[in-house]
Amino acid sequence: MSEYRTIAAAPVLVAAFRDQIFGVDPATGRVLWEYKQAGVGFSSTALLITPAAIYAASFSRVACLHYPTGELLWEVKAATQGRATLLLEGDRLYVAKQGEVECFSLTGKSLWHNQFKSKGMGPVALGVPDNVAQPDDKD
Repeated sequence: MSEYRTIAAAPVLVAAFRDQIFGVDPATGRVLWEYKQAGVGFSSTALLITPAAIYAASFSRVACLHYPTGELLWEVKAATQGRATLLLEGDRLYVAKQGEVECFSLTGKSLWHNQFKSKGMGPVALGVPDNVAQPDDKD
């Protein structure tokens, strides 16, 4: 009787800067794949990673890549520009920028957008019980 042994592969490290997202071998630092977001420029990219997906929000775009391969699943233009805070809750992805919040389905469809008119602007914290995302204070 043969005995089969499964060895789990090391997770892929995901690194993002400016408008580029990289999958990196954590043992060697070798780049495994690269994705360049459309129309982004010189802003930072916020990441949220699950066992199946990489959600990335740049200055003006939101993308979903397959984890761990980096294959593009969808990419859309966000309603607001700026540095993002991301929160995944159930089947909704919330993206907050400059005092506004946009809600997406997990297929990239914008479900709603709240501008919080006359309430101010700046970094946004998002949360529900046991799931909170704090903003980065840099605008």
